[in-house]
Amino acid sequence: MANSEAKLSSKPDSRGKWFYDCAECTKGGNGDKSCGAGSAVKKVRMGGCFLGELLPKYIK
Repeated sequence: MANSEAKLSSKPDSRGKWFYDCAECTKGGNGDKSCGAGSAVKKVRMGGCFLGELLPKYIK
């Protein structure tokens, strides 16, 4: 699947603040694993937060 075709679980909430899925975050299980809560999460929709950043492969 190409980057432009990837469907994100990460999305903005009703106030416009982004909620980052752990599996799509630079600190989550598919990133550098530096997050205390989501470092083991590799599947989408298994957790997330408002503090992360998207992995480069999800940025258009």
